[in-house]
Amino acid sequence: MSLRHLAGLLALAPALLSGCSLVPSGSDDGGDGPVKNVDERGLRTDLDPLTKRFPAIGQPTSATWESGTLGDSRAAPGPSTYWIDAVVALEPQVATTLRSTSSDAGPAGPDLVRAVAEEVDGESYRKVALTGPQMWQVDARLVDDSDVLVISAGGQ
Repeated sequence: MSLRHLAGLLALAPALLSGCSLVPSGSDDGGDGPVKNVDERGLRTDLDPLTKRFPAIGQPTSATWESGTLGDSRAAPGPSTYWIDAVVALEPQVATTLRSTSSDAGPAGPDLVRAVAEEVDGESYRKVALTGPQMWQVDARLVDDSDVLVISAGGQ
């Protein structure tokens, strides 16, 4: 590899790395971290995409969610990192099962896009174990004293 090619790759490294984070820490309102680009479908309420990706949520009674890609879509080509932010109303027995996996309590919830975050504004949460698709990181929290699950997940 020539020095010129190496210099070109090094110049692209920050752009490549900034678009490859698996942790959706930014938001659509200019927060820190990668920008969450919202899918053109906007705010959604269909359940099938959520139940396929997160089988442990059973058959929820309702959900509000958005999804999209992370980072600058004009950056270097390569695999996209996808994200999902969701507020899901679970059946009580499913919430009880997830609650049994809880690890901590606290006022802070996941970093969600504004439209989804408004659904649970001001709530306290308990972190629970939830798995998603392979190569995805999932931050799942139950709203205290309810059967509402908040999911912020991302991966390739």
